[in-house]
Amino acid sequence: MHLAGSVYTCDWRGKGVRENPPETPPGLPGDWDRSFHAAYNRLCHNLKGPNSFFRGHRAHPGPPYKAAYLWDTAFIAQVWRHWDPRIAQELLEYLFRFQRPNGKIHHAVLEVLVKPVPYKGSQPPVLAWAAWRIYEKSGDRSFLEASYPRLVRFHQWWRKYRRQPDGLYFWEHPYESGIDNSPRFSNRDESRFANTRRMAAVDLAAYQVMSLEALAAIATELGRPDEAEAFTQERRELAALTNEKLWDEEHGNYHDWDYRANNFVRVNTISSLLPLTAGIPDARRAEILLARVRDPRQYNTLIPFPSVARDEPTFVKDMWRGPVWINTAYLGVLGVERYATRLEAADFARRLVEGVYATYEREGYFFEFYDPERWDIRQLHRKKGNWWKKLTLGSKPVKHFVGWTGLVNALAHEYGDIW
Repeated sequence: MHLAGSVYTCDWRGKGVRENPPETPPGLPGDWDRSFHAAYNRLCHNLKGPNSFFRGHRAHPGPPYKAAYLWDTAFIAQVWRHWDPRIAQELLEYLFRFQRPNGKIHHAVLEVLVKPVPYKGSQPPVLAWAAWRIYEKSGDRSFLEASYPRLVRFHQWWRKYRRQPDGLYFWEHPYESGIDNSPRFSNRDESRFANTRRMAAVDLAAYQVMSLEALAAIATELGRPDEAEAFTQERRELAALTNEKLWDEEHGNYHDWDYRANNFVRVNTISSLLPLTAGIPDARRAEILLARVRDPRQYNTLIPFPSVARDEPTFVKDMWRGPVWINTAYLGVLGVERYATRLEAADFARRLVEGVYATYEREGYFFEFYDPERWDIRQLHRKKGNWWKKLTLGSKPVKHFVGWTGLVNALAHEYGDIW
């Protein structure tokens, strides 16, 4: 089923969506149809066309953000792969264009008047994971062949520049993690930051395991069995190390490790669930984590997968200290499917989609983050007390953020057949 192209006010590939409107997935309730297509319309608006520096497309997450961000792009590509896989490929190719000789891919590429300018630092290494999933949809072997050496060099950069002596990984700065004011790293207004270089980050370990799994799959597909086996072995070793050093048996959870304090950073956040997505825990550990996912006092909220567990003392409805972010919630759904059932994952997916669409119908916009307990944004804040952020981005979640919020449409495609 198609919705008439005339409802789309965006344009891409010259002739707009009239010739290639997105499919409405089977199982999508009729009263969700308007929100589904409105999300795609805004996704299309946030797509930037070819310029003198790049013949393809790149994606901005929302109007205030004049840049293509690394992990935003990886997730935005997961939305586009269901509509036009070639666009999804181009989004990654844009980032590859600015890769440094040492393998580094920047946090973001900022667009200024003269030319694109890369930011310092990097962001979560999810590009290999994203590239493999795009290939599963497109079947474009040339994309895989061109991407593979870039992805290998990026992985090698992480090993060289972000690896602790014991083999675990650290963030150079909280901003590199993408979860700026998380209670793992800072206070609410970011007037204080932890020294993340002295920590082993559980989310980064999970992302690296996910990346290694994808690199092994790509190497296998390209007929490089020795490289595939090397990546698989590295994945096993890092997963084992994560279980050995970042699993907190006393609290039944994965946590960061603070080398200076010689102790866990015991904050129950969505990052503690990412090992499920990566396939790190054994059956016993996984069941403990799934109990947390199913608990309405923790992650099973009205809109599920808050960024901080609901009963965590640091929970507050301020960016990464409690609200739901659809990218990490999406990974939470994948983790449930990996260790539980597709049917249970579909239920979490449905409630995420319902929450975003219902908030859109009430507020008239798609947003950067969501209230885990309500279908509106009245109680949400942005780094309260940080006056610079209030001046530049406001005190509420950014509007027109599609962006990884568009992953709700990907969830509709991926789970709607069993709703």
